[in-house]
Amino acid sequence: METNESFERPSPTEAAAALEAVQQARAAGHKPIPAWFFPACGLLMAVALALQALDEFVSLALVAVLVAGYVVTERVYNKQVDRSGIAPRNLTDGQQLVLVTPLAAIWVAAEILDARGDWIWVVAAVVGGGWTIGYGLVHNRRARTPA
Repeated sequence: METNESFERPSPTEAAAALEAVQQARAAGHKPIPAWFFPACGLLMAVALALQALDEFVSLALVAVLVAGYVVTERVYNKQVDRSGIAPRNLTDGQQLVLVTPLAAIWVAAEILDARGDWIWVVAAVVGGGWTIGYGLVHNRRARTPA
């Protein structure tokens, strides 16, 4: 059965809002992780590695602080994502592995070389923090380019 109802065209404001919603939906997979996230994680990692030079017994407490700091950073990040309404691209399991494996290797190497002096931990802190921040810059640059 056919009806002869006339369909109204949307107003310019409604059309603009619909277009904006479509553009946001298309861009959802390409938004980079916020610029502050990787530097915050890098700084957290650098501080944890640098503090290893103080005392070996502090290492378990530092790991707990590192995990807690990462969880807080993730919570702040997720809260911002929820408020924005546009979910940025998340790290895949493989990307997380690429990020974390060198950090674990740096930590183990510093533990092995610890007998040479406490300066090893400062070097490890600079390398670990630099790796985390650099990885974030590369990841965000790739996320800005459409797939």
